[in-house]
Amino acid sequence: MFLPPYSPNLNPIEKLWRWLKDSVISNVFHKNQSEIEQAVQRFLDFTQSCPERVLRRIG
Repeated sequence: MFLPPYSPNLNPIEKLWRWLKDSVISNVFHKNQSEIEQAVQRFLDFTQSCPERVLRRIG
C-alpha cells in the first residue's frame, strides 16, 4: 500500500501527540517545567491504565 512520505493524518501516533498536547499544554498555565513533567506523567499513567480508550481515540 502506497503512503506518501509525509502523512501525519495517517499516522496513529500523531493522534496520541495531539491528545497529549490538548490535555496537558493547550490553554493551561504551568508555573515551571516540573509541573509540565508531572502533567505529562499523569497523562501517560492514564493511557497505560486505560489502553482500550487509547485505542478508540487513535483509531
